[in-house]
Amino acid sequence: MSTAPRPPDLRHLIQVPTFLGHRPGTVRRIEGTVPSGEPVEFEVTDRPWTLLMFLTSACDGCEELWRAFADPESLPFPPDVDAVVVTRGPRFEDPDNVARLVGSGSVVMSDAAWTDYGVHTGPFYVLVDGTAVWVVTEGVAWSLEQIAGAVSTARGDA
Repeated sequence: MSTAPRPPDLRHLIQVPTFLGHRPGTVRRIEGTVPSGEPVEFEVTDRPWTLLMFLTSACDGCEELWRAFADPESLPFPPDVDAVVVTRGPRFEDPDNVARLVGSGSVVMSDAAWTDYGVHTGPFYVLVDGTAVWVVTEGVAWSLEQIAGAVSTARGDA
């Protein structure tokens, strides 16, 4: 007697949170430090659009993203989209390594931001509409082109 294989048990998997299409309670300023150790606050509601790129220095698949975000002038986003890399804090990330990877790009080292935005692991992106104060899209980042497409679609760009 042949039986069909049982589907895998999915109860142990971590659900990826999404705030797409509704106002989350987690749109907050990002407070942390820059790699030199100076405190910094990044207010996402002070600008029309903010793309938060959650990266870790230990991510083997993040090299392309680190290179892209290290040169903000080369990013394929409209000029009114401010992009900032958010890493874990100095307890989890080496500030010297983060400074080397981020180049001239903007970075905030903040464990709290990862918690506030419900990020479990990088690479993960969050696009915040600062005017409406809500997350318009977010997701696991596979490539710069994929992120640029998601940003364009979420903004309704032609």
